Amino acid sequence: MSIESRRTFTKGLLASALVPGTSAFGQPNDPASIAIIDTPQNAAKVAAKLAAQNVKVVVRFFARKPQPGLREKVMASDGNMIDGVREPTILIRNGLSIVSLYQYRNNLPEKFLKGLEDTGSAKAEAAADAKAALDQAKLVGQPEGSAIYFGIDFNVTRNSSGMDAVLEYFRFMNQTVGGRYVIGIYGNGLVNRTLRQEKLVSYNWISASRAHAETVDFYNSGDWHLFQNQVDRRWFGPPGKCATGLDVDTNIQNPRVSSIGAWGAGEIDKSRNQKIFDQRRFAIRLTPVVQQSADAAGGGGDRLGCKADNRVPKNANVRILAQSGAWSGVDVDEDGYADGQVRTADLTSDLATMPPWGSS
Repeated sequence: MSIESRRTFTKGLLASALVPGTSAFGQPNDPASIAIIDTPQNAAKVAAKLAAQNVKVVVRFFARKPQPGLREKVMASDGNMIDGVREPTILIRNGLSIVSLYQYRNNLPEKFLKGLEDTGSAKAEAAADAKAALDQAKLVGQPEGSAIYFGIDFNVTRNSSGMDAVLEYFRFMNQTVGGRYVIGIYGNGLVNRTLRQEKLVSYNWISASRAHAETVDFYNSGDWHLFQNQVDRRWFGPPGKCATGLDVDTNIQNPRVSSIGAWGAGEIDKSRNQKIFDQRRFAIRLTPVVQQSADAAGGGGDRLGCKADNRVPKNANVRILAQSGAWSGVDVDEDGYADGQVRTADLTSDLATMPPWGSS
């Protein structure tokens, strides 16, 4: 397809076949734009921009210590204060809610098996994390009865010693943190299913771990609250400087559930979650994206002026902005703007079922 014919094709596709509800994609009143993000950076600095982008919930972190290269990760940090006001307070003032996620080197199996160097045992590790979670929740004013999620950010597999250690960790969290806050889990499908079956968690958040143990099966069970659908995106950077924007992962709330344990400005309306869910599809296979020029997108294009992805990985998802015949106009990176077209046959018919990982 020539550049000129592609431009003509794209203009016709986006102008004539927009999915209902997407007439203002990339705009503040877009009802199907992403409503939930998580970020390791101080979201208070961009709270007004997030609200203007129609974001409703920001996931922010607790951790017992700062980590190298993650200076702003902990929302209770004094360094995140602006004019003496803590980060969560600023978010709430801008109409945003917060989901609390505890992560301190939770990508290391040894943390759960034997503790880290400053604790020396799995029991002491859990105790240090529980104390930090409770202390920091109190410091930022998180109301009791809302949720604190704990991350398991590695691929726990069936019958591994890691699973037994994770179970012990969450039993301890239920005995300590669980007396004041509802416990959630962030991790792969296997840990989500197991902890749910053991009644050790009330909220389930599936990480963006499409190839990890039981992630596909647990997603397809529908027993989840949150699904991390995109990772390592950048928002609000200056044009042409993608890497300098806010480091964002995006998330989808299961439209079947009314609460994710957020606190602050309230939960997201179920009708909004349904619109978000309805406009996204999984890629059945590694899927090429036919790129479009800026003028083909109506003078906009990617809002950062950066090169969009030219392929969608298998089991990743895109937002459908338009459909015409065999082609769908898509937003690949969740910035609210069209990035190009993919063949509709390369996508699932809805977001309800993630394709098996091992299929072509």
